[in-house]
Amino acid sequence: MTVRLRVSGDPEEIEIMLKVLAVVFDCTGSHRLYPNHGASGVRVYLTARIPWAGGRDQQRRGDGPR
Repeated sequence: MTVRLRVSGDPEEIEIMLKVLAVVFDCTGSHRLYPNHGASGVRVYLTARIPWAGGRDQQRRGDGPR
């Protein structure tokens, strides 16, 4: 399963958020910062994929985290 995301905020906070998201998701994208239109800050576009999406049924058995 993949989801496309737009993250918007202060550049320093976006850098931190991208690192946090990368702990849980496989993130791809250019990580290019674009200035926000009509608001302060910047935005970045990325695609996030759940690493275990292929084995989703195994993750739902209630065995706990693997």
